[in-house]
Amino acid sequence: MKTIKYQVFFIVLAGIFTASVVIGGFGVFWSSTAVKRSSAKILDLMAQAQTVGLDSMFFEVEQSSTVLAHYVRTELENIGDLANEAKFSGYFSHLVDLSHYISRCTAPAMALYVKFSPKLTNETKSFLWRKKDGILIQDSLKNFPIPDLDFDNSWYYHDGLFRNGVWTAPYYNEDFNEYVISYGIPVFKDEKLIALVGMDIDFDDIASVVNSITIYNSGYAFLTDESFKVVYHRSVPAGTKLFEYSRDFKLIENSELNSSFYEYKNNGKKYRMLYKELESDLLLVVSVPAEEIDHERTKLIYSLIISVIVISLLVSLWSVWMSDKFTRPLKKLSFYAKNIIAGVYDVEFDFKSNDEVGELTGNFAFMAKSLKRQFEYINNLAYLDAMTGVKNKRAYIDARDEMNEKIRRNKVSNLALEFGVIVFDVNNLKNINDSFGHKAGDLLIKCACNLISKTFIYSTIYRIGGDEFVAIITGKDFENKEELLADLRLEMAMPVAEKNEAFERISIASGLAVYDPKSDEDFQSVFERADGEMYKSKIAMKGGRGLVR
Repeated sequence: MKTIKYQVFFIVLAGIFTASVVIGGFGVFWSSTAVKRSSAKILDLMAQAQTVGLDSMFFEVEQSSTVLAHYVRTELENIGDLANEAKFSGYFSHLVDLSHYISRCTAPAMALYVKFSPKLTNETKSFLWRKKDGILIQDSLKNFPIPDLDFDNSWYYHDGLFRNGVWTAPYYNEDFNEYVISYGIPVFKDEKLIALVGMDIDFDDIASVVNSITIYNSGYAFLTDESFKVVYHRSVPAGTKLFEYSRDFKLIENSELNSSFYEYKNNGKKYRMLYKELESDLLLVVSVPAEEIDHERTKLIYSLIISVIVISLLVSLWSVWMSDKFTRPLKKLSFYAKNIIAGVYDVEFDFKSNDEVGELTGNFAFMAKSLKRQFEYINNLAYLDAMTGVKNKRAYIDARDEMNEKIRRNKVSNLALEFGVIVFDVNNLKNINDSFGHKAGDLLIKCACNLISKTFIYSTIYRIGGDEFVAIITGKDFENKEELLADLRLEMAMPVAEKNEAFERISIASGLAVYDPKSDEDFQSVFERADGEMYKSKIAMKGGRGLVR
């Protein structure tokens, strides 16, 4: 009897164990595959986020160079004026002053230069603004930053070949004793090349940004050109061909990624790598040890294996009791996993125990928090206004909803709530756009935004329309609201420091409204009162009184 009993027991035990191994094996396999795919997507998103800082530098230089090239072309009435010393002198002086202003407004640029075609001027005409020890100085243009500059033989001289700006590869500028990267735009008028406009970025600044990039614990970034030749790397010499440095690169297929995802070995250690194209035609490559990417996956696999073994042994002895004990927490884990997959990361992990299921729950909680932090960082990039750098209308809508919730809670609890809303509207934008072009209008918006941000330093500024801004003031800015508005009016009365043709001063209409719990049911009512006050201010300021030339 005992023999049969033990035989049945061991048969049941073997069946349970075999079933657990098979089912657990498939679970581990599919979980491993899913986490690995998610890790690749997270790495791709992290790499994409890191390109924003570098591309903002390159884009700002491109935009400023384009603006200057536009003025070089449009301020010249006739090509023949280049050979007329009297006319060229005034034109040249004006460009020098304008370039000084553009250089000051372009933080990433260490140098700005313009060189006119020697075929169209009596002698070589050029000028250079460069930043030295934080001070902008005018210098002579000795060796032109673009290699092989020759108006007879250069790559941009031939008609129709290159009409747009081009980035150079990093090179050593002997005049500056610095490694730089240059952006040059050939300027044509009446189908003739009249000048070349360009800007330099100190390559050390780019390297500093690249060095500051950290992915996971020890992941890092480096730069290559489009042929994967190393441009900057912490340890690999510049000029090294990446795929020759380590020959065992393996492309990992992943249809959910917009980037090529590689796996390779270096000094016996596995790495995963992908790259993103930058505005300057360079490639930002991020490389992370595979063990760091797979860390959570490995922990999950171990937890699943241990859970399978423990559950199998206990179920064979106390199947009924242990079934109920472990089914409920596993259902909760399934619920947590579904929420995480659906993008709901604020799940309350209320199950606590000292066994493997509890450890697995902790891993899920940690993973949810990690994913939430990463996606919050990435989503934050979508809340910035590209032109001014302040919060955009999407961020304003979220802030409005948050204030409505605070108003609702405070009305229920009878707690004090103090805040104010200031609506700003930049005057004369349409006239400046019509008279001087949208680039001048953009400059007016940026300068006005900077003035508002500089005045209300403790408040978040939102751009909710083309020339309309909103500040939700609390704390110190709320306490000093009247003084700050007075300061803003004083600043508007002062001429702008930089000379430009579009405007001498900045004119901003503003309206203030303070939340009144007795009369304001929601945030919108406060905003509408502030908006009404702004329109009263705008009507009073109508005409500009010489603020626009």
